[in-house]
Amino acid sequence: MLNENDVVNAVCRYLEGSGYKVLQRCSTTNQGIDIIAKHPSELGRLLVEAKGGTSAREGSARFEKGFNRSQVFDRVAKCFYTAAEMHTENANDSIAMAFPDTPLFRDYLGRIKTVTDKLGFPVFLVNENSSVQAL
Repeated sequence: MLNENDVVNAVCRYLEGSGYKVLQRCSTTNQGIDIIAKHPSELGRLLVEAKGGTSAREGSARFEKGFNRSQVFDRVAKCFYTAAEMHTENANDSIAMAFPDTPLFRDYLGRIKTVTDKLGFPVFLVNENSSVQAL
């Protein structure tokens, strides 16, 4: 089960492999934009909001246990809201979201895909083996 730190680390490796320089990477103990990256051929930065599929905090009730349907809905909703807020505040930058690649996350992301496509928000899905796919 991937937590938010796993998702952030996998997406950072994916972006670096695609020519981006990662300027900022936040863990669950940090506040701020989870990933800020810059590609040399693009004017603005790429800002990524990430969510995990389980708690990263040892000792929490959900540590290493997958989130249920309502918790996944909450993660997707909060991520989408944060991405929309970042889009409003950072007009020259691109915004993306990242999640574990699970059936529940795919279900909720599929329901808002036409909107994320219209807004130009790529969605990165991270597999258990840390491979990344753009949805």
